[in-house]
Amino acid sequence: MTDTVSGVPMALQCSIVSVLSLTILGALVLAVRPESFYLLVRVWTQFRAQEFQFRILRVLLVCTIFMIVGPLLMVLNKEILQTLHFDFPLTLSGLGLMTTGIVVRICVHCGVGEVRPETHQAVAGHAWFWTVFPIALAKAATLACGNAVYLHLGLGFIQMLKALNPVIVVIVMRLCGLALPCRLARWGVYLIISGTLLEVKGELNVTLVGVVLMLTSEVMEAINLVLTQKLLQNCQFTLTEGLYMTTPPSGIVLFSAAALMEWPRMIETGSYRIISANPSYFASSCTLGLAVNFVGMAVVQATSSLTTKVLNTVRGIGVVFVGILFYGEVCSPLEFCGYAVAVIGFGLYNCAQYITDKTKKEELSEDMLERR
Repeated sequence: MTDTVSGVPMALQCSIVSVLSLTILGALVLAVRPESFYLLVRVWTQFRAQEFQFRILRVLLVCTIFMIVGPLLMVLNKEILQTLHFDFPLTLSGLGLMTTGIVVRICVHCGVGEVRPETHQAVAGHAWFWTVFPIALAKAATLACGNAVYLHLGLGFIQMLKALNPVIVVIVMRLCGLALPCRLARWGVYLIISGTLLEVKGELNVTLVGVVLMLTSEVMEAINLVLTQKLLQNCQFTLTEGLYMTTPPSGIVLFSAAALMEWPRMIETGSYRIISANPSYFASSCTLGLAVNFVGMAVVQATSSLTTKVLNTVRGIGVVFVGILFYGEVCSPLEFCGYAVAVIGFGLYNCAQYITDKTKKEELSEDMLERR
């Protein structure tokens, strides 16, 4: 094992990542639970006197965190899997999920979060296997394949393939019997498909295993999103309740699979010593995984789901350039053009979804006025 990672001393990287992780987690707590820091807020009297300015500050804070934590976790996991030669993606994914599950449970137990009695009743008995367990399996498979793909594809190309997500979501919605998007959104889907085909053709270091892993991750993520949407709509779960119910079983599934597929080789080769030799890396990965799971909720609460999608697209473009600038990844002109087409299609799809949602809200408001 070398003492440097990507040309930077390992100890320095551990320190930087740890400090960033703790700072982001602290800021995230401030964003989600600002009343916990009322004494600190009271010092800034201008924000106390003008609540609107404080709301603007909170929105900027959570959006900034959202733009940082995702790419930082991607880069860190890539370093752990490739540079530290810890090629055990199931174990790495399980660590992050179990951390989130434990922290969510502690928060609920301490009164920071809330899980209503009717939520427990909705998933009691056999209903748990039909509502929570499929989501837990899909989430576990998403993270496992999403981490494993770093061993086979470049950081930028992985991010490019993520633009295919709306296409898979539409297919899963069709299979689950949910309403399909409007015609304009479907044209966006066609552009995404065309752009993705150009990306794959233009990629210089593509591997079949990597593409299969990435597509599997995308499919599992789409299933997770659609099933979670049905859960939130049918059972009226809050996002905190969703995390409370799904993250612990997802972590158990990942650790069970890791115990069968990875841990015997980890013990045989002595690779478990990598964790004890680099505790800052793994602690930072768990902390950032926790932040990623919470920050999405914070952004949706502070803005909207459309804003989250737009920020995610911009963030993805940044990750592509990180791979080119810092990892020496080559992006051919054809691949770059394909990604540009896919991003345009992604924007068209989101724009169509926004128009549809706005129309539905206006119709609902008109119906309510007519009833009055």
